[in-house]
Amino acid sequence: MEELEESVLVRRELFERVTRDPYVWLGLEELKREPCDQKSIGDLATALEKLGYRREAGEGLYKFVKACGAPVSSLYRAGDIFLRLSDYATAVEIGDEFVRRAPDNANAYYLRGQGLVAAGDHQRALSDFANAIELYAYDKKKMGSTVFMKMAASYAALGRFCEAASPILIWIAFDPATRDNSRTRKIIADYEQTGNCATLKEFRAERFPLRGQQHVVTVKAEINGIRGTFIVDTGASYVSVKAEFAERAKIPLTNTSNITLSTANGLAKGKLSKADKVVLGKLNAAGVPTVVQVTDEKSYGA
Repeated sequence: MEELEESVLVRRELFERVTRDPYVWLGLEELKREPCDQKSIGDLATALEKLGYRREAGEGLYKFVKACGAPVSSLYRAGDIFLRLSDYATAVEIGDEFVRRAPDNANAYYLRGQGLVAAGDHQRALSDFANAIELYAYDKKKMGSTVFMKMAASYAALGRFCEAASPILIWIAFDPATRDNSRTRKIIADYEQTGNCATLKEFRAERFPLRGQQHVVTVKAEINGIRGTFIVDTGASYVSVKAEFAERAKIPLTNTSNITLSTANGLAKGKLSKADKVVLGKLNAAGVPTVVQVTDEKSYGA
């Protein structure tokens, strides 16, 4: 009983000290008048963080969005606070709420992915990092390496070192002139060496003609020994196939992650899996991340 009373007294003293701060007091007063004032909750959270009350700031932002519905950007700020507090379970919970409210927001998946990595759930984190990359709304040449490196690290944490090189290769492909350097080559080589991955030692290239008014490039390629017709999309992050083709090529659908794929026809749902081998002319690669889409008449890989 004495310990309980002492705890109550301490919390009361802390509360009184915080509310005496003019910025905290102003924020609380403003929210009394306008409970869903977005500027007020932002200012109050900033004041609380400066006073060292980071958890209270994060909780306030989270509860505000749940009560008022906006701004969803405050969920990123709240989740980031809990990541810095090493409260990964709450960070993932906030990430779940962010994804639910903004399912096409790249930051929502990136936030949750960070929480999942910290909590040790690398399989789910792979899906979130893939979504963050696919849903990035701007020129991917402007994307930093962080999300790709985190995705690679999650593959490595799962013991899938050959696949770990793929996110780095994807990042390089968006801007090879500046990203294909000794640092990125060393990272890739380390993953491939650790995984004892099959690699090509000599440079190989293929050229394909542009056809039709839309300048669409279609090619014949083999995935796991099964031949199909594909569109060459230099802006795509993954090899993409239909479910029917995936079944014939024995691309596994167990232990896969659901992701949103950005295609020429818009956003599409798919499962992030892996092809054991992809052959395109003289080019070939092993352990290639592959997205299996729901079959429709606009898809390729038939």
